[in-house]
Formats: sequence, structure tokens, C-alpha cells
Amino acid sequence: MTLDHTDQLATTNPAAQPILSSATRALDRLAELGEPVDPTLREAVSALADRPDADLADELRRLLAPHLLLELTVGRHGPETLVQHGDPARVVQGGWNSFLLCAVNPGGLEAAFSVSGGGSDVTRAGGMVTRPYLPDRIEHAATIRDKWWYELKLDGPGTLTGRELEFFVISLYSRDAGRRAAPISVSRTGRPTDGNAGDSWTQTQRRRLSTVGSASVDLELDAAPAHDVVLDLRDADGRTCVASIITKDDLGRVYPSRGLRLAPDMFFQDQVYRSTGEILRLPAGEYAVTAWRGPEYRPVTTRFTVDPAGPAQLSVQLDRWIDPSTRGYYSGDPHIHGGGCSHYSQPTEGVSPETMIRHARGEAIWVSSVLTWGPCYYYQKQFFTGRSISPPAILEHPSHQEANGVTWQPQPTQTDGESVLRYDVEISGFPSSHSGHLILLGLTDQDYPGTSVLEDWPSWNLPIHQWAQAQGAFTGFAHCGLGMATPSRDLPNFDLPPFSSIGSNELVVDVPHGAADFIAGAEFGLAAEMNVWYHLLNTGFRTLMLGETDFPCVSDERPGIGRTYVSLPEPPAGDRALEAWIDGLRTRSSYFGDGRSHAFDVALDGDQSREQRRAAAGPVRLTATVAALLPEQRPEPSVPDFDYDLAPAELTVPSDGSSDWDASAWHLEWARIGDTRTVAVEAVVNGQAVARQEIVADGSEQEVSFDLDLERSSWVALRLLPSLHTSPVFVEIGGRPIRASRRSAQWLHDCVDQLWEVKHGFIRPAERPAARFAYDQAQAVYAARRDESEVD
Repeated sequence: MTLDHTDQLATTNPAAQPILSSATRALDRLAELGEPVDPTLREAVSALADRPDADLADELRRLLAPHLLLELTVGRHGPETLVQHGDPARVVQGGWNSFLLCAVNPGGLEAAFSVSGGGSDVTRAGGMVTRPYLPDRIEHAATIRDKWWYELKLDGPGTLTGRELEFFVISLYSRDAGRRAAPISVSRTGRPTDGNAGDSWTQTQRRRLSTVGSASVDLELDAAPAHDVVLDLRDADGRTCVASIITKDDLGRVYPSRGLRLAPDMFFQDQVYRSTGEILRLPAGEYAVTAWRGPEYRPVTTRFTVDPAGPAQLSVQLDRWIDPSTRGYYSGDPHIHGGGCSHYSQPTEGVSPETMIRHARGEAIWVSSVLTWGPCYYYQKQFFTGRSISPPAILEHPSHQEANGVTWQPQPTQTDGESVLRYDVEISGFPSSHSGHLILLGLTDQDYPGTSVLEDWPSWNLPIHQWAQAQGAFTGFAHCGLGMATPSRDLPNFDLPPFSSIGSNELVVDVPHGAADFIAGAEFGLAAEMNVWYHLLNTGFRTLMLGETDFPCVSDERPGIGRTYVSLPEPPAGDRALEAWIDGLRTRSSYFGDGRSHAFDVALDGDQSREQRRAAAGPVRLTATVAALLPEQRPEPSVPDFDYDLAPAELTVPSDGSSDWDASAWHLEWARIGDTRTVAVEAVVNGQAVARQEIVADGSEQEVSFDLDLERSSWVALRLLPSLHTSPVFVEIGGRPIRASRRSAQWLHDCVDQLWEVKHGFIRPAERPAARFAYDQAQAVYAARRDESEVD
């Protein structure tokens, strides 16, 4: 029988076994983390099992000296002294190195501890904004410059188990090359476990712990320089472009380190966005580099070795499986942010258009609406111009970039003009937000009349819609499913929503007044998002639904997780690009979803018009060209019986290249039939799936057709859930308006009462009478349409 290290130690000196097994486990972990460990060292450690206790600790520290960085002495209350072993530790710029920390604990204290120092910590402020905490403001870069490393990371739990001597692994990342020094501290954390204080641990003892339970030292290191890797990134047609680049080593560690990134590189993303001629700085070693430009591309992963000899070049040809623009369809994300949520608020109060455009280009999005909202509102609103822009992707705040060691220079590409930004407003963090967050697209004036601060705005949404639409703006509700989930997951269903959150709540009042052009989603459960939409369509309204991301709030993975594709006669470009895109939404074919499936040229009997008139009921043929792409095998891990009405936080959805996981409930993977590559396309008439055709999701364009029988005025659409839904085709027969469901009209009528019950207390008393009148008018419209409906 072969003995492991623990068995070998236990056969000799039982008192030595816990100490030596701690050392052996630490050496094994160093090897796993890529540090070269002499195989004879483990044997030498095992041989110490026969040593007398008196000199065991000294001999063990001597043997492990090549890997030993810090020695901690622990007293009765916790850490007392911390010293560095040997000369400045050898590390590498831009990479991780791992070492040992030994804890000398003669009193046998059992306690938790933490290691900190050097660089920035990622913190949460006010429950709203997550960012690297940098105390300096825009005009100062000294603090950034001083943070020459990001993190000293303790591997595994920091727990003193009471052993006289034990070993821990720590890893650190160095931003800069050369000799550096910075303070590091080890501190006791949490309640004691030594039995001396137990449940009688008092506030006085905790306060004393904060002063005596820590030890510090100025750590000295010498970092060898990393190497500049020049990128040559080419789109499928050979043109230069911006792409999403994820670089990992064999241990899955991401480069550059996410810790002390500055815009445009985000600490909350694995990827960075680079173009041809720009660089990555990497230490010598082997990496897997994955590149793509969003879901219209297959991710391309390249194994790449950085040679210590010097500079290198990495060439990547991207693999595009579909280009909707060749069919006249152009993508947009109507809801992303430059400040708030995962964006840091310091030192730059969010990020600039020059950063946002780099992200849009890296995801191949034609039109992106950057919405100013509550966090950083007064800083971000300066970027509003009332027109679409396509700025150069320069680095913002040069003094910060220099202080952070950034030396690469932004480069233009041949595809830059295919992405534009338009700054507009989301009504979030405003007095009316309780009734739903509004998206206002295409504003010419972003300041509501008579207001100087957010708190002055109306406390309900209809006046805001009407003010924005008077400018020609396109208005709707963001993250539409929030507050709209019901016990039933049927689509449609007739349960009343709780109206308990910030999705399309006041929509049921605003639509009958001619306000609220759309709802936006493709983020949460299907019934929660689309139930109210189906009921509105059944009652004859032309409300649209769009795909959005709400980057970086609902998701901070990347822009364009939810997308909307619009048919246009020419690409959206120039000052009026967004307006052209919106005109297409109002009048032409469109579809929304996750960008992994597409539906072109939806037509009834060859007619692609959104509004159609027919003299009499009868048969029609619905046709379209559909394409979808799934990997041949279901990714692992997977959820066999996926329930796509769960909230995103409860999902683990396989991604196809952008990161390890994708949090959206909308994902083509969940349309996969069994373990095949087949998915189902459905024809929908008045909210009911009336026909189904299966296609293979291999990326090819495939013709689908459905023979339908329209008995009355109806809306017709295609869907491939939870990945794709087309905008409706509205068919009026015999001059009759669409009144497809009496129950839908009654449901909407009843929703108004439910909404008033939940929301009226949040409306200012002075505004409440006007709101009540508007609610009554909405109900009157629904009652009239109910009476006009032909069927239940």
C-alpha cells in the first residue's frame, strides 16, 4: 500500500504530523498555482518527522526558505509581529506570484485572520455603486500611482487552527516593474475561537482587538518587466476592428488583473476591448486568448506563448457566423449606462463616451443608447448633445492612465463608423420611479420644464411621457418584467401582477393615453415580461417590445446581451442615426432577443408591411428566413429542466464565449430540444402559438412557412423562445380593428385598480387628482374596447 504524505508523517512522530502536513499541503498548493517546487523538497519535509520537537520548526523554516515570504508571530490576542524573509522577493510585472506565510503560534490561538495591503479594494457604496475605492478625485492621480500592486490574496480561509506552526499560501499581483515597497498587514477578524472569551467576548475586547490584533511590515519586492503583445485583430472580412479579448492562464486567472483597471478596462469584466495595433502587457508564459464581437460571432480561442525574449504579436481572425446588416437589419441596445451600478463613481463619476463607444464597437452594436439616471446624473448629463455620435475611443483622464502604468495608445479601425452612441435619459432615481423606470429616446431637451434638480420632476410617469413625446421622443418602460411576475407562468395569463417594483407598472395607464411606445426586456422571465404586452396587443394597441441589457445593472457582463434588430433601407449613421433606427421600429420589420437567433423578412403572403388590410377572413401564409446557432453539444454544467421564468440571479446559463456564464433568462441554449441541436420556431396569432416548425440551430439560414387561418382582425408574429420574438404584423380584416380578447381588455381594466392601490400613496398629494383622472380615463378606454371585442 502506498502512503500519502499524511500517512507517512503519522507513522513516526505524532506531535510533528500536524505541522508537517500543513507544510506539505502548502507546497502542493504552490505547485498547483504554477510555482516551481523542487520535488525533493517534499521528501525532505517528510524526513523531518523524526526530528525532536525542539528544532523541528527551525529546520522546517530553513527548508522552506526559498518559498517563504512572511513570518507572523501570534500572541494571546492575535498577530503581534510580521517580518519579511530574505531579500526582496522576485515577482513579475503584470502577473501573479505565490509564496508562503508561516504563522508561529506558541499559545495555540484559534482565530480567523485576513491579509491586506498595497492596492485597491473593491467595495460597495450605498448599496448602489460598486467601484474600486480610490480616495482621490479627478484632478489627482497620486493615489493611483502609489497603488503599485493590486492585491495580496490569501489562498483559502485564513484560520489559525491552534498549531504551534502552520503555513499558508499568499499570492500577489504587481502592476509595475522594478523595486517596490508597500505596507502589508495581517489582522485578526471575527469572534475568537480559543475558548478564553467565548460568548463573553465584549465590545471592549473587540475594540482592543482592533488595536492589538494586527501586525504590519513594509514588504519589498523586485518585479521583472512584462512584455508588450501587439494585437492584429481582423473581422471576418479582413477589416481591422475592436474586439472583446479574454486572456487567461492555465489556472484560469484573468489578465490584465481585474483589480486596478481603469476605464476602458473594467474591473467587473473578464474581457478588455482592444483594436488592431493596441497591446496587452503580459508576463512570460502560456495563455488562452478568446476573441469575439458578440453573439453574431463564434468565439475564437488561440493558445499563445509570451516568450521572455521580448515583444510579440498576436494575430486573430474573427469568425462571424451571421451578419444581419447584409439583410438590412441593424442591431441596437436601447439601455446601457455610463455611470452607476457596477461602474465606479470615483475617480471619474462613471465613464466617458470615449469608453462607452469602445464597448459598443467591441460587441458589434450599431446603435447604443447611453441613459443618464440617478447615480452620477449631474456629471453624466454633460454628454447629452441631442444627436448621435461616434467619438474616437481615446483613453479618458490621461493623468490617471499614466499613473496606472498604461502606455498603449488607442488606434482607429476600419469598422469604427458602424457603431454610434446617443445619450438620453432613464427615469430612475426620480420621484416617479416607483411606477416604473422610463426610457426616453431621442430627446432634444433633457430638462423637464420648471425643474432644477431630480427631486423637482413629476411623481408619476404620464406627464413625463407626454413632455418627451412632444419633442418627438420615443418612450417606454425599462426592465419590463420587474414587479410584473404572477403565480401563473402561462403566456398570456390572467393573474393580476403585484406592480411591486420598477418595471412596466404604469404602462397600463399610459398606453391608453397614447403614451409609452414600447417596453424593453429580454432579461427576466417570459411571462413576467411579455404578459402585459400580449394583452395590450390583443386589445388593439401597437405597443412594441425591445431587447435591452441595462448594462451594467441587470448585467455587467457586456452591452448587447439583449438586442433589437431593425430593418432599415440604409445603415444608421450620422447625427440622426438613432432617429432613423426609431423610424424603422415604428414602421418596418424588427425583432428582439439575445442575438443568437434571427428572423428576416417576415411576410404574410409575401407582404412585409407591418400594417395590412384584407377584405375578408381566410387563409394566409406566414414566411420568414430564420437562423440560429447552438454548439453541437450542450455546454456543461447545464440545467436539464430549465425554468426560464426564474430570476436571473437564480440561473446558471451557459455562455458561448464572452465569459464563463451568462445571467440572462433569455438564452438560445434553453430552446434546445433535448440533447439535439434542434429548436422550435412558433407562429403566434393573438398571443397563441398556432403552429410550430423545428429547425437545426447550425447557423445556416433556413426558410420557414406556416399556413394560417385568420378568422378575424389579428396580430401575427414569430417567436423562438427564450431567444427571439419578432414585432407583430397587424392585420385588419373587413375594416374591423383588432379586438382579439374580451378577457384581455378586462384584465387591463382590472390592472388599473390594482396599480392605483399599490402606487397612489407615492404620488404627491398635489398631483394625485390628475393621476386619478388619468387612471379613470384609461379604464374607460379598456371598457370600451372590451365591449368591442368579438371573442372572449
